[in-house]
Amino acid sequence: MSTIETDLLNIKQAAQFLNVSEISIRRWTDSGKLSCLRIGGRRERRFKQQDLTNFLEVQSRSELDVRGVKGVADDKVTKIFLEGIAIDYGNHLCSLYETDIGRVKLSVPFLADGLRAGDKCFLVATKATQKVILDALSETYPATSSDIANSRLILSDGMTTSDGFYDYLEHHFLQSSRQGDQYMRVLGDMAWAIDMGMSTDDLMSFEMRYNHSLAKKFAVVSLCQYDSRKFTGTEIVKALKTHEDTFQFPLSRFVGF
Repeated sequence: MSTIETDLLNIKQAAQFLNVSEISIRRWTDSGKLSCLRIGGRRERRFKQQDLTNFLEVQSRSELDVRGVKGVADDKVTKIFLEGIAIDYGNHLCSLYETDIGRVKLSVPFLADGLRAGDKCFLVATKATQKVILDALSETYPATSSDIANSRLILSDGMTTSDGFYDYLEHHFLQSSRQGDQYMRVLGDMAWAIDMGMSTDDLMSFEMRYNHSLAKKFAVVSLCQYDSRKFTGTEIVKALKTHEDTFQFPLSRFVGF
């Protein structure tokens, strides 16, 4: 048996770790809410301890099915966890990437964890980038298509003007709040602005306005990622300046991959 396999927990150990029943573990893995590996010819479930820890962190608001939990989860947690970093709702962050792998490195766990936690999620990107991210997301979170159909994951390819896009998000945030969505996440792959013909100045105007208004007024975590192959160095610097929340965290987690 490999060293990796010996470090994995079986379903009984995972249930003990989460303090839940094995039935709950099976239900969460079958629905895609909890990540697991399948080992051997019998495809038995095995779990990484870090995945279980992350599950506890993102589910602790109230998403855990309390009927299967021996202890009641705290429903007042106001943080998400990304790359092991605790991030408060209300943060507006910027990440930079320069490879195709970099495009999905943060975007997929950001959306997958949010959907598992019951957050209303938004993906703003070009059609081509949406497909790349959604394909990778579906491998991690099998309920992706149903969440799109049920408007738990809203797709947009952006707007031609900063005012138009601001109004679009404000409308959806207000509507989601009226529908009882307490927490939200927005993932923007900002090359959509190039495809829409929006000028850099107009894009930065949107980022600045959003940063000081919608991002703080609602319980939303916003992650804007910039492909450094499509934006100039000057444009990247301007983008970072409109996302000052990013500088609270280790920049190595958000820059250069």
